[in-house]
Amino acid sequence: MADMTAEEFEREWDELVLKVSKHFKVSAEYEFILFVTGIQEMGWGLREFSKTEKMDLINVARCRILVRQGYIKETGIDAEGFPIFEASPKLKSMMPSFQNQLIKKGLIDYFKTVEFA
Repeated sequence: MADMTAEEFEREWDELVLKVSKHFKVSAEYEFILFVTGIQEMGWGLREFSKTEKMDLINVARCRILVRQGYIKETGIDAEGFPIFEASPKLKSMMPSFQNQLIKKGLIDYFKTVEFA
């Protein structure tokens, strides 16, 4: 992930939000983008999801983005078919606001290489 200025980051984030909003015909926000990323990563189609499933999908997306950045590693699959992750000590000590910034940058990169299912 190349370093970008704050202005470049904001512009690219806004472009991603607009792209997702247009594609899904919603006003996409951070959590929604994570949700659709989780669906994509699990290989599931759009359907009705329970609140727990939505939270699990958002978590899968966060973790998979952080795997791509080297902050987490995937260690297996649980009984329900969800991936199991292990965070690095560096991530555990990171402030949540910085984690969210990293994830947003990761989502920008992710959607440059992955098309919507």
